[in-house]
Amino acid sequence: MVSPDMPEYRISVDQLRPGVFIRLERARWFDHPFLFNSFKIRDDKQIALLRQLGVTELICIPEKSDVLPLAPKERKPAPTTPPISDQDIEALWDEKRERTRRLQEKKQRIAECEGRYAECLAAFSSILKGLVRGDAHSVDQALAFVDRLTDNFLHDTESTLHLMNVMDPGERVYSHPLNVAVLSMMTGRLAGLDRDELVCLGMGALFHDIGKERLERKLLRKRGPLTRPEQDLVERHPEYGADMMRAIPAFPEQALPAVAQHHERMDGSGYPMGLKADGIDRLARITAIADAYDNLCNSPDPDDSLTPYLALSYMFGQQKHLFDVELLALFIRCLGVYPPGTVVQLSNGAIGMVMAVNPQNQLRPSVVLYDSEVPKKEALIVDLADGDDLRVEKSIRPKHLPPEIFQYLSPRSRISYFVNQN
Repeated sequence: MVSPDMPEYRISVDQLRPGVFIRLERARWFDHPFLFNSFKIRDDKQIALLRQLGVTELICIPEKSDVLPLAPKERKPAPTTPPISDQDIEALWDEKRERTRRLQEKKQRIAECEGRYAECLAAFSSILKGLVRGDAHSVDQALAFVDRLTDNFLHDTESTLHLMNVMDPGERVYSHPLNVAVLSMMTGRLAGLDRDELVCLGMGALFHDIGKERLERKLLRKRGPLTRPEQDLVERHPEYGADMMRAIPAFPEQALPAVAQHHERMDGSGYPMGLKADGIDRLARITAIADAYDNLCNSPDPDDSLTPYLALSYMFGQQKHLFDVELLALFIRCLGVYPPGTVVQLSNGAIGMVMAVNPQNQLRPSVVLYDSEVPKKEALIVDLADGDDLRVEKSIRPKHLPPEIFQYLSPRSRISYFVNQN
C-alpha cells in the first residue's frame, strides 16, 4: 500500500505503470488530448500516448496512486508497438471538445433561467406591494405568477433555478420569498402534490414572510442578538401575515397555514403557537424546510452564509428533529447530496463547483472545474457519472478559496440549481 505521507517527486515516463497518479508539468490544457493535467494512469495505451506527445518526465503523486512507479533501474524502455493512431487521438480530442460544447449549452440555459428569474423578481415586488395594501386584484396576479413559476421552473426535464447567493438587503426582500416558493414547489411536486395543491403551496410560501411588513425596518435589519421584547415581536410575523391574507377573501384558504405555521417545528419548539408533528399543516412543513435552507445559504451577512452542502448537512445532522423527516429527505433528493453551488475538491486535486444534480447517483454530480490555463468562458464541465475515475473528496467553504479560484468560479455571486426530475 502506498504511504499517504510520501511527497510528490519527478519520474521518467519509462517508470510509469497503470495505477500511478501523475501530473503533467507546465502543460496547458489545450496542448494535450487528456481531460485533465492530473490523472491516474489507466493502461499502457496512455503511457504510449504520453511518449508520442513527447513527454519525457512528469510528477508522481504517491498519495493518490494505487502503486508506486518502477524504480529507475526497473524502468521500461520505449515499446516497439505501433504508435497510437491519429483516429484514437482525435477521438480523445472529440471527447474534450464535446464536454466544452455541453458546458456552453448549460451556460445558455443558465442565462435563460437568469432572465426568467429577474423577470419574476421584478413582477413579485409589484404584487407584494399590492397585497400589503389589501388589493384583491393582486391575488389574481399572484395566482397567475405562481402558475408561471410552475411553467418556468418545474416543467423541464432538467429544471433550472438560478438563485442569487449574495444580494443587498433590499433585493433580498424579494429574492428570499421567490427562492422559498420555488424550492417548496419542487419538493411538493416530488411529494406528489397535484397542480392545485402546488399553487396553494406556492402562494403560501411566496407570502410566508408578508407579516414582516408590519414590523419596523430597523428591527428587521438589526445585526446581533435581539432583546426579548424584540424577539417576541419578530415571532409574531407569521400571525400578522396570516391575518393580512385572511382579510383578502380571494386569497386561497389552503395557503394560509404555510403563512401562519412556517416557523412551527416538529418537536413543538417553534412559534408562534408551539404546534408539533401532525398538528402542523403539511404545506407549512414543506415551506419551513425551504425557508430554513435558504436562510442558511443566503444570510444577510455573506460571511455567515453556508454552502448548500453544509446547509443540508447541518439541517439533516443537527436539526432533523425540527422538520418532517420524510419531507426533508425529499428536499435533499431534489438538491442532491452535493447541492448545486457547492464548491468541491475532486480526487485528482481539482477544485470546482457543482452545477447539476445526478438523480441516479447523487454522489456523482456535474462539476465545472477551475483551471488557470482554461479561459473562464470555456471552463471544463465534468459529469462524474460518465465513468471518469473521479469522485468528490470534500466540500470547501468559498471564503477559504484563493482569490483567483473564487473569481473564476464566482461561487458567492450566485447559486445555480440544476434539478433533474422525470
